[in-house]
Amino acid sequence: MGKHSLGLLILAIFIGMLAGSIVGQIMGAIIGSLGLHNNVVQTVFVNSYVYEFPPVSLNLIIMTFTFGFSLNLNILSLLGIGTAWYYIKYSY
Repeated sequence: MGKHSLGLLILAIFIGMLAGSIVGQIMGAIIGSLGLHNNVVQTVFVNSYVYEFPPVSLNLIIMTFTFGFSLNLNILSLLGIGTAWYYIKYSY
């Protein structure tokens, strides 16, 4: 990975996570339209695990910044991260 930049790696991981989440949402919609609720596939692949970091405020007298975010990860988004990392590592 010597010739690739860190920014490209972060971008690829973000795109892989986004693609995996989109595939998970599509799979959830298909499973829901088939009437298969609360089955093993939905529980393992589609349901998200939320990691939330609460908002933190930084008061600078004339302005206030608030930072905070949450990650919604599922198995397919982790698979997307792995695929993006593999692509970046072994491409070119």
